[in-house]
Amino acid sequence: MGNSSEMGMHSLEQARAAMLAGLEPMAAESVLLAQSAGRVLAADVAAAVDLPRFDNSAMDGYAVIAAEAGTGAQLQCVGEVPAGSAFENALQSGQCLRIFTGSPLPVGANAVVMQEDTRVEADRVEITEGVKPFEHIRLRGEDVKEGEPIGRAGEVMHAGRLQLLGAAGVARVEVYRRPIVGVLATGDELREPGEALCEGGIHESNRLALAELIRETGAEARVYPLVNDTLDATKAALRQAFDECDAVVTSGGVSVGDHDFVKPALEALGGELDFWKVRIKPGKPFVYGRLRGKPLFGVPGNPVSAMVTFLVLVRPGILKLTGATDLELPAHPGVLAVPLVNRGGRRHFMRVRVDAAGQVHAAGLQASHAVGPLGQANALVDVPPETTLTEGAAVTVLRFVG
Repeated sequence: MGNSSEMGMHSLEQARAAMLAGLEPMAAESVLLAQSAGRVLAADVAAAVDLPRFDNSAMDGYAVIAAEAGTGAQLQCVGEVPAGSAFENALQSGQCLRIFTGSPLPVGANAVVMQEDTRVEADRVEITEGVKPFEHIRLRGEDVKEGEPIGRAGEVMHAGRLQLLGAAGVARVEVYRRPIVGVLATGDELREPGEALCEGGIHESNRLALAELIRETGAEARVYPLVNDTLDATKAALRQAFDECDAVVTSGGVSVGDHDFVKPALEALGGELDFWKVRIKPGKPFVYGRLRGKPLFGVPGNPVSAMVTFLVLVRPGILKLTGATDLELPAHPGVLAVPLVNRGGRRHFMRVRVDAAGQVHAAGLQASHAVGPLGQANALVDVPPETTLTEGAAVTVLRFVG
């Protein structure tokens, strides 16, 4: 999009496309499986073993030859196989073997009779409920076969995938390095939470929220001290953050006021500005640029604007840095419990709360400064310009909590 003289606004789609086109994942590295939680696979992964690794019992009971294990049959029990051991001999005609869930099926057996379907006296076992071939057994490789792909590049290593790869004998995986993302907030009026306030001062909270949202992407957040509203202070803060991080998110200082210095500071350091106005509400002022090949995401200082802008613009960019391929907020259907009205000319991402039944409730005052509703909201609804969505209307909610 460039640093052109056109100061008109860009659509959300244009802004995202321009931003994502210039971003690449971090370098790949090999790590132990136990160290890969929350990371993104940089290469496909194949199973090292079959799952199950051997034919085994799905029940506590008796391994049998199904053709000889009809109702009323009498069999001789020739031993037992606890989980973690194996029966060395083949099962012969007229025999059965005490077996437990997960125990290897002995050679010759092709079914398991549940223990509750038997009567036992010494080494004699009477079958009270017959079985069919392959009943109550798990066959080798029926779940996963050795060499089968079990992880794809771009997928996140969540708990279920860790479970699968561990069971399939995978010891190490190639993952993308976690990006380090610096978080800055600018403004002379800002004070740390709990600090005494001067006249006109406010407690700064955007860094807390932005850092947590960054961590939720799988990146590492590095929070920096508050930055005064001067060009020199903003330049110094940006210089340090870009020295130490792979990307930087700034809060405040991105509009066109006399005390908004992120844009001129970035340019003074030799950075390149890609775009800075997006046709959304809240969050129209937004800076995306680059310094030394690293991205800068500049969100507004108003708390709601900062959060919404992060969710719809910054989050996809950071996810791409992590190597993830799914860049979208989770989308779910919902039904409006109250009308949502957008009288303006920009898309309005309204903060809502979705209950367990899928009912969508407005989360209080829909103003860019209103932090009260943020404690209740768990989703956004994208309301088109000059549109009223009536009570009972079906909508798509974009979940950012839960």
